[in-house]
Amino acid sequence: MGVVRRVLMVASAILMIIGLMVLTWGFRDLPIDQRPEWMVVQMVLWPVAAFGMAEGWRLVRLARQGLRVHFDRLRLVCHGIPALIIVTLPSGAFTTWMGSGSMWSLLDFPTAKVMAAFWLAATLWASWEVRP
Repeated sequence: MGVVRRVLMVASAILMIIGLMVLTWGFRDLPIDQRPEWMVVQMVLWPVAAFGMAEGWRLVRLARQGLRVHFDRLRLVCHGIPALIIVTLPSGAFTTWMGSGSMWSLLDFPTAKVMAAFWLAATLWASWEVRP
């Protein structure tokens, strides 16, 4: 493992911790229905940036070795779109549409939205495939 990769791995972990603190601080005292729009941006931006630092360097290195990098559109559609919908819909949307007693209403909680942001970030970076 190269020095640059090790530094990027440490930096991405630090970014992830900072992102979690920012998200937690933002959710701490906020009622669920008053989530500002900057939180949506933060929930998506931090994991994508942190995973991108780790995975982006690997993809660049493999491309330099002569391998082709392809994007798996099916994975993005099947995993990315649902995750993006969960993250960006306003709190209370699933409860309004499906009812408060349904399991779908659990997707309105901040924890589910943060987990969906990580799901989206992992999907974006895992959708890149390397082929000979």
